[in-house]
Amino acid sequence: MSGIAGCLALAAGSRPDADWVLHAVRQMAHRGPDDEQVASDGPVTLGARRLAVVDPSAAGRQPMRSADGRYVIVYNGEIYNYAELAHRLQARGVALRGRSDTEVLLETYAAEGRDALRRLRGMFAFAIWDGRTGELFCARDPFGAKPLYYMLAEGGRQFRFASERKALLGPGEVPVIDPDALRRYLSFQYVPAPATMTPPAVCLPAGCSLLVRPGAPLERPARYWRPMLRPAKSPAPETPERVLGALRGSVAAHLRSDVPVGAFLSGGVDSAAICAIAAETNPGMLTFTAGFARPGYSEIEAAQETAAALGLRNVPYVITPQEFAARLPRIIWQLDDPLADAAAVGLWFAAREARRHVKVVLSGEGADELFGGYGVYYQPGVVRAATKLPGSGRSLAQAMAHRIPPGQRGKGLLERIATPLRTRYIGNANIFVKDEVDALTRYGDGTVYDVTGPVFDQAQAAGLDDVATMQLVDINTWLPGDILVKADRGSMAHGLELRMPFLDREVMSVAARLARAEKTAAGTTKFVLREAVGPLLPRDAAERRKLGFPVPLGPWLRGELSGYAEQVISEARTEEWLDRREVLDVLRRFRDGDPDIRWRQVWTLLVFSLWHQVYLEQAYDEKYLRGEA
Repeated sequence: MSGIAGCLALAAGSRPDADWVLHAVRQMAHRGPDDEQVASDGPVTLGARRLAVVDPSAAGRQPMRSADGRYVIVYNGEIYNYAELAHRLQARGVALRGRSDTEVLLETYAAEGRDALRRLRGMFAFAIWDGRTGELFCARDPFGAKPLYYMLAEGGRQFRFASERKALLGPGEVPVIDPDALRRYLSFQYVPAPATMTPPAVCLPAGCSLLVRPGAPLERPARYWRPMLRPAKSPAPETPERVLGALRGSVAAHLRSDVPVGAFLSGGVDSAAICAIAAETNPGMLTFTAGFARPGYSEIEAAQETAAALGLRNVPYVITPQEFAARLPRIIWQLDDPLADAAAVGLWFAAREARRHVKVVLSGEGADELFGGYGVYYQPGVVRAATKLPGSGRSLAQAMAHRIPPGQRGKGLLERIATPLRTRYIGNANIFVKDEVDALTRYGDGTVYDVTGPVFDQAQAAGLDDVATMQLVDINTWLPGDILVKADRGSMAHGLELRMPFLDREVMSVAARLARAEKTAAGTTKFVLREAVGPLLPRDAAERRKLGFPVPLGPWLRGELSGYAEQVISEARTEEWLDRREVLDVLRRFRDGDPDIRWRQVWTLLVFSLWHQVYLEQAYDEKYLRGEA
């Protein structure tokens, strides 16, 4: 695991900026506290900060050159089938110098070129320089667990890339905000790839590769993997066994490490399943849980009950509102672009606690998207039947919904009946609708449908039902844009590697074939997953509804953090991008108890205001942001 960066000189006779590469990797020192190295080869300079997990010896140092001297790699991630790939290489006569997955990846690419991507089981972002052809090949894993950002610099004479956007454009270096990215952020609560809030930096999308050649125009990323769902028409009796078998194989692969491995544990079935399977071969594994000292907003007690039942030790951490606010600007800095998922803050604290004990943790990300775990997937039959209603029927439902006061029972159901799925579903979060975004922003005309439209087209062409369609939207947008961003930045902020056994190609191959009734049935979600792992878990853990790391921001924003939120939003110099009167009106209406205003909307505006202060206004000392003060 590493923080990687590089600079390729694109103009004939020019040289890469080695000083910039060294600065970039040091901007990401938190990602790799064990080693630092920068190396140049002709027109390219590559650098890495290393978190040594597999083969921590000098044989795993990066940048690494291939045995034949042709290729040089920098790589961030883990290849879980590196042992099998190593045996394959050795059978072909390749003599490996060490045991690192970096070398295995490099030599597999040297032997097979871009086809090597089809063999990789893991999470990764890497760049490989071919000294013979003068090409730089970059790639990112299928789900988007590991990030890679890039941009042209020095008037197009340099191609630069890094694991984090802040290494390309740090505080005080952000020249402009993308108004369309801001508009999408206000709806999604994150900035969907490939855009970032700060052009010219862009994000390489999940499942894509990029080939860069000096003297040639920068090509568009090429997609080598696209998530596909092929639901069976009806449940199969052997499905629970297949699910459990795939999970056991994935957890076994994810436990491969030369350093201690722990796990995050919440009160739900996802992390409990991972811990139960891991405990079969790793008894006594440490687990970690963060929560809040407020009734209804902590999973610590439930997690400790599960840990005790599995024979595991649990290490809890209680977050206070004061500590939450004190660390928030630092966390915003770590996230690169604004991300208004409050669970990102809790994950940051959980990772900080875990790093005091281990270098690697397992976690349950991806289960909801692959196995149908979100409550919105459980569509009432009347909503499904409404898809066949004529326009007049939908109009009647919409008129009835308008007559029901906000917050009253039945209003949401009628609105779902009245609105086609393509129009109403943009993913797990939908913060501000278009009219609200129009009122809040000063520029731009981008819409959420620019992002979700192609996914709905893919789902329609595949004949997917509404549940599978929503899953596909979330796998393509919400998962890489929100879930995996907070997982990567929150963990790597502390030099902690976070591994996600659900996001595995073998698990995906089973999940992609699940029938609708194996996902949402009997009044619950993730039905077949609960069936598969139920025998391994305490009954409460197997059946408990999803909480999703609850954060008491609603009460806090009306109480302990009310003054803090008003101060940040009022003092942030965001008036160039947002209509200040509209922003402050949202805050006022929330405090007055207006049911049309949710705490998530206030939080989304607060996070952007803080982000603006960090990156454009430089309102915070850099040593504080780095955790050095």
